[in-house]
Amino acid sequence: MKSSIKILGLLALLVTAAPFAATAADKADTKTEPAAKAKAKYTALYAQVESITPTLLTVKGTGPDLKFVINADTKISKDKAHKEAATVADVKPDQWIGGSYAKAADGSNVLHSLHLAVDQKGEPAKKKKKKE
Repeated sequence: MKSSIKILGLLALLVTAAPFAATAADKADTKTEPAAKAKAKYTALYAQVESITPTLLTVKGTGPDLKFVINADTKISKDKAHKEAATVADVKPDQWIGGSYAKAADGSNVLHSLHLAVDQKGEPAKKKKKKE
């Protein structure tokens, strides 16, 4: 008799605690979602330059996503550490570039960052010559 009362008591405890456990798990999931969305905000870009103007970068390839809008917020860097600033004039046709972009509300690709010190995939990085 005592054991059946204990089992019923435990069962009642589990039934009342289950909704709270599910709510806590739901809250934990919502905390990680904004961080994941923030990371997914920009798409990586690795391509060869076809042409560039002060407001538009066009890369080689096929498909509709070949044009990228350059605006005042676009960060352009010369070195691999992304510390030395560059300008659109530093970008040359046929140069390999890296960076990131985001889709604007109007569907255009807005360039977030552009990195000029990028090696072509499959080629070894150039080594600096030692001074003697």
